[in-house]
Amino acid sequence: MNLAELRRRLPPRTLGYLVVGALLAGGFLAMFIIPDYRQAKTMTAEIEHLKATLEVRRQMAPVVQSLAKAQSALPAVGGTEKPAKLPLADVGRLAMVMDELAAPYALRLTRVSPDPASVTRDGLLAVRLGLLGEPDKFREFLLALGRYAPLVRIESVSSVVGREGREYAVKCWLGVQ
Repeated sequence: MNLAELRRRLPPRTLGYLVVGALLAGGFLAMFIIPDYRQAKTMTAEIEHLKATLEVRRQMAPVVQSLAKAQSALPAVGGTEKPAKLPLADVGRLAMVMDELAAPYALRLTRVSPDPASVTRDGLLAVRLGLLGEPDKFREFLLALGRYAPLVRIESVSSVVGREGREYAVKCWLGVQ
């Protein structure tokens, strides 16, 4: 049956109702069913991803527990007390203070260059340190430097093997008042 025969057999009003009904069904499909289908497809993919993540976490749970047990057995590293600011008048003694800080670790202080021009509005002073010594002792020195109350942050650390041994360069920021 072709379109011409269909027109002949059905009245035009019925054909109009069929066309309007088909358009409404198509609009309903486009407005409600297709977006829900796409959303269901996205949610299915997300559920699969979450299932995989959950499975990995379930498999890693014993490892996490053993790491937590090992971490609890480690000694606590003491932090600094309340941050204290270095008086601006003591900047001249900074070489002596850093030398005293490095001496117990058999490190030789080769350079201390506080840059008074680098004092920021926040009261921070850039200090560059040069040291010579063993890597293990330098690590201990960094821990001691971390406990030094005026220290705000260590910006950079670099290491080079030189003629006299391993040389370290540290740039840190101290709070000054």
